[in-house]
Amino acid sequence: MKVTTMKKSSLFLILIFSIFANIVLAESPQGIYTKANLNYENENFEEAIFLYETLVEMDSASAEVFYNLGNSYFKLKRIGKAILNYERSLRMMPRDRDARLNLKLARTMTVDKIESPDKGFVLNAVFFLYDRMNINELTFLASFFYLIVITLLIFSIFFVAKRKTLFYTTGAFGITLVLVLVFLIAKIHSENFIKTSVVVVDKVDVRSGPKEDYSLQFTLHEGTTLRVVEERQSWYEIDLSKDLKGWLPKDSVEII
Repeated sequence: MKVTTMKKSSLFLILIFSIFANIVLAESPQGIYTKANLNYENENFEEAIFLYETLVEMDSASAEVFYNLGNSYFKLKRIGKAILNYERSLRMMPRDRDARLNLKLARTMTVDKIESPDKGFVLNAVFFLYDRMNINELTFLASFFYLIVITLLIFSIFFVAKRKTLFYTTGAFGITLVLVLVFLIAKIHSENFIKTSVVVVDKVDVRSGPKEDYSLQFTLHEGTTLRVVEERQSWYEIDLSKDLKGWLPKDSVEII
């Protein structure tokens, strides 16, 4: 009799757990996002982070989710995670002024001050479009200019009197199309073929090889952004500059 009762109790608990798990799993991403925002507003930042990270794991993260996640980490002074998520947000919504300002603020709080070379006024002007548009927007823009070029070429066949003007106009749009395509290819390469990561631990030793017994090269601190050039088991080879290279444990950084 006791065995039967225990079996029934176990089955009942399993049933209750299954129902609860199904309710949680069935909750919509929008519902989770709303709960996360409420927790953030109530300053329950740990719970907000848990819910935002749940959306990331569900592949339901938007630019807003990454931005709010960055803010939550920032409130808890976890600068590395804050920078990581601001960067992820900007990849999806590169013209978000708040995300840019918060990222700039977070970077002022990092220990390692690694200056990027100044592009100068001309290059900054040229790369303005590149920096302010994501891959989808550049793809749309390239398609738009391509259609204009094709349309103008078709018009030039039928409107002989305007052919010279149409050719010049086509040339101008063609040059713009090439420029946009260059930006698009560069953006795809940068975001999909170059691994950029952020240090998310308090500090990490960078060594000359992918083992703890290799000599210490230098130490990096939370929030430092760096490029991953090679992966070997549980180690990444990173490249900060011409003279700053080495290996660090994978779990000390996260890929943007």
